Order: sequence, then C-alpha cells, then structure tokens
Amino acid sequence: MSSVTIRSATLTDAAAILELVNRLAAEQVMLPRSPASVIERIRDFVVAEVDGAFAGCGALAIVWSDMAEIRSIAVDPAHQGLGLGRRMAKTLIAEARQLGLPQVMAFTYVTGFFTGLGFEVVEYSRLPHKVFNDCLNCPKFYSCDETAVLLALVPKEELPAPLGGPTHLPLPGKGGLRPGMPTPNST
Repeated sequence: MSSVTIRSATLTDAAAILELVNRLAAEQVMLPRSPASVIERIRDFVVAEVDGAFAGCGALAIVWSDMAEIRSIAVDPAHQGLGLGRRMAKTLIAEARQLGLPQVMAFTYVTGFFTGLGFEVVEYSRLPHKVFNDCLNCPKFYSCDETAVLLALVPKEELPAPLGGPTHLPLPGKGGLRPGMPTPNST
C-alpha cells in the first residue's frame, strides 16, 4: 500500500512542477508554464507525493474578491489512477472555502474531471476577471480550446457582489473613456 501525502509546495518543488506541467503541455493536455510563473506563485501550489516522491501538483490562484482558479492540476502518468488529481483539487477547494471565496473556476481540457467534482460548464463571459487578467495575454486568446468550469461554494443567492475593478472600465483602444477623463468635446 502506497503512502500518499498532499502538502504545500516549496521552492525545491519548482523544477519538478515545471518538468511535469510542461511535459503534459507538450502532449496538449494543459497549457505550459514559465519558470517565473511557477516560482512567483509557488505559495499557490500543492504537491502530491507517493511514498515520499513527487507525483503531481496543482495550484489555487485568487482571481478576484469573489473567485479563485484551480490551475496546473497535473499527475505524473506513473501515478495516475490513484485519485491524486481529485485529492489535490479537493484540498484546493477546501483552501478556497477557508479563505472565504464563494466560487472556484478552472479552464480545462479535461472537463469530466471537474464536472465530477461538481463544477458546471459556463460561458467565458461569466469569468471576466480571468479573461481580463490572463486570457488577453495568452497566445490562444482568439482560438481558445479550453472549457470554462465554475463551482459555487455558496448558494447563488448568497454570492456577494464582486468588488469593482478593471473589468468594469472601458478597455483602452475600444473607444471607451475612463471615469474622470475629459471627453474630446470638453474644455
């Protein structure tokens, strides 16, 4: 019987996280990550170990005041079938609850994994902070082939209004003006 541990990642895990995520990205199973994106967000990651050896990873990134995103859930093929992905996802969802976040989302190629955890498939338009913060810089922005999924951690009628922010303002170059900016006809 194997011993399985889910723990917070440390900087010493960064190389293993990068190798696994980018190996699976090369197989078109997930998006690649840069060393900087892993190192700068190492506190977001959990690691799965089997008998003390690295076997997988996952991350919880806070997207906005009302939402977090599960990212980079990856299990080494040698350890698949042990429920490690599910255990990491449940750990990350529990962390989101502990932080008081009412919703968790993901963009995924493996929709069934998330719907099996209770997520629902949603339109990208339901996730404006994700799109504004991350998707605009993604090389697949105009041809995204991932599915957006969302899990409500509180009943919909209890969802708080998100804080205002950049998605509530017109985008530069789209003909909109920011509040307080003079209009072309003002003097």
